[in-house]
Amino acid sequence: MLYPLLFNPIYKEMIWGGSRMAEYFSRDLPSDHTGESWDISCRPNEMSIIENSPLAGMAFDKAIAQNPVAFLGNRVYNTYPERGFPLLVKIIDANDDLSVQVHPDDAYALARGPESGKSEMWYIMEAPPGQSLIIGLTDDATPERLRKDPMCCLQRLPIKKGDIINIPAGLVHAITKGVMVAEIQQNSDITYRLYDYNRIQPDGNPRALHLEDGLAVADFDSRYSKKAVTGITTTRGDARITPTVTNPYFSVIKYEIDGTFSETSDPETFAIFTCVEGSCVISGVKLTCSRSVFIPAGLGSYDIKGKAILLKSFV
Repeated sequence: MLYPLLFNPIYKEMIWGGSRMAEYFSRDLPSDHTGESWDISCRPNEMSIIENSPLAGMAFDKAIAQNPVAFLGNRVYNTYPERGFPLLVKIIDANDDLSVQVHPDDAYALARGPESGKSEMWYIMEAPPGQSLIIGLTDDATPERLRKDPMCCLQRLPIKKGDIINIPAGLVHAITKGVMVAEIQQNSDITYRLYDYNRIQPDGNPRALHLEDGLAVADFDSRYSKKAVTGITTTRGDARITPTVTNPYFSVIKYEIDGTFSETSDPETFAIFTCVEGSCVISGVKLTCSRSVFIPAGLGSYDIKGKAILLKSFV
């Protein structure tokens, strides 16, 4: 049976996590240090469970197995048996600074294990006035300087609510205190920490760093620019549609909807809508702010009604 699917969030307690997802989005959190909500995940040890009927209670991979082409689409199905589900969608609440980190590309990651590399994008849902993120390295950064004194090598990027940030593999980065993001990424959980502010875990030990791997994959040549993360806005019905991020692994389009909008699913690939502002109803399924819904490739036509900003991600 095909319909828009909601999933029970998978919450992750983090040393830097907080409780704003309860305050802002009425989430029932398991901890006051909840750093991440994995809202659509298809991983063996972090498998999303369908929340809405008639498939409520079924694991995501079991639902896909019933009719993989209809769920995933022809193009995605052709790579699914080997590579698995391609995307992971999260909400991240930084109650404190996250570690300075970097992710590997596919070649580096797959040479060392079954996980793919990790490219990702962020939509800034909340940010304190005047806040900036750590995005990229300074012109004079070198492996030796980054190893000795990471903080002197980091580029700061001023941000505000609504900004879109593309994070390709190899880009050194960190979310900073008070920022909340919606994250769309390759389905990988590989992170190499370069610096973590000398924080101590609850067990009394410092969090592990991964300097050798991190230095091996960090991109010292490119300089970050936000100029390439938005395209030309078009209007279709009651929606303003703006292409945002396109990379070899996924694309993201921003939908600004005020009224009713209709479209048809793509038989080649599924889509995921993440609500980053307001709320809407998609073919009878209510989507509130911070939640995501899965649109099967074989669904056909569907309607979106409400006043919301949505991120549509697909491969």
